[in-house]
Amino acid sequence: MRKAWLLLAFSLLVGLGMNLAHPVTPAHLNTIGIHKSMFGVMFASMNLGQFIFAPFWGNLGDQKNRTWVAVIGLLGYAISQFFFGYVTNVYLVILVRFTAGVFACAILSNGLAHISVNKEFGTHKAKLISLFVAFNVMGSTLGYYIGGFIGDHFVGQEYILMYTQAVFNLVLAGLTMAFLHMDEEIKIVKKRQSAIAQLAQIKKLSKELFLLIIIIALVSIAQTNFSKYLDLYMTDLRYTPSQIGSLVFVTGIITLIMSFFVVPQLSKRYKETKTIFVVVILQAIFTALTFSLDQSIFLVWGYTFFMVYIAGKAIYEPTIASHLSKYTDVSPGVLMGSRQSAISLGAIIGPLVAGVIYDDIGVYLFIVLSGILALSAVLLSIYKKRVKV
Repeated sequence: MRKAWLLLAFSLLVGLGMNLAHPVTPAHLNTIGIHKSMFGVMFASMNLGQFIFAPFWGNLGDQKNRTWVAVIGLLGYAISQFFFGYVTNVYLVILVRFTAGVFACAILSNGLAHISVNKEFGTHKAKLISLFVAFNVMGSTLGYYIGGFIGDHFVGQEYILMYTQAVFNLVLAGLTMAFLHMDEEIKIVKKRQSAIAQLAQIKKLSKELFLLIIIIALVSIAQTNFSKYLDLYMTDLRYTPSQIGSLVFVTGIITLIMSFFVVPQLSKRYKETKTIFVVVILQAIFTALTFSLDQSIFLVWGYTFFMVYIAGKAIYEPTIASHLSKYTDVSPGVLMGSRQSAISLGAIIGPLVAGVIYDDIGVYLFIVLSGILALSAVLLSIYKKRVKV
């Protein structure tokens, strides 16, 4: 179907356009004189924007035209990235990162929502959603890869990548408006809950589910910081943007392989709680190895031990979502809202704390994150014994 291919192309290009400047972001912040202690605040501010405004854009897309909502998201993100390259005041940088998060969450979410409610896709919805996510991962890793190699030529002028990213997203907004029509005959009237309302739902959960939500938040803290601080750490080790981009590109390939070939097999053969438990233990062990061995040859560990962590992450995310769906006595809205709240809070709190301590402890931040994963594994062992689903 033509629309299905257009949606997949859209997802890939969004991933590419939102990640072009990521390999040079730490270098850019260093160039404009932002202290490392503020990096966490900037990471958290974007996540906070997404956390607060995701329900708003979801409601708008449900009731209005999803294409226009996605276009507004692309335009807003493009403008935010332009100003990210232009401003140098630390508080203005935090503000534009927040607005980037506000608009970023309007883009892909409406594409996914359109697939899920569009009768045109029939029995192919689940497969198309999986491909939509996979194409976005492909685009993201391509963005890192391309942005890294371009960044090698603009050392000290990293803002050029932000401007390039802004122009790319402006062009993509125009293409989306011209070619991607996410029209729906029946609009959803019921409003989604606000972020605060979603958070409040956690108190309705059983003790076992509440424990699982805590575990999800802890894992989110670790995974968010591994993602956000890897670029900064590699920059501190004097690796080039192209080397950073290449490593992230390989992580994307590993994620795709695991998602398409390994996760389906594991779901057939093993109980989900066992899979999650084993995966989190392996993540803790192999991240500890990655950052505790000789860091002068970090790329060796990055392409070996760290890839085990990446494979584990690719298994963990769909398996935890599938496991939550087994709680048939709790409404899907409460379950997924609680899950998303836990992930979002972890993505906000984690970088804030890491930003305070990274400058003082450096590589030991990642050892602490490995410890958080180990703690999560201990809590999972307790949860595994108590849970019946």
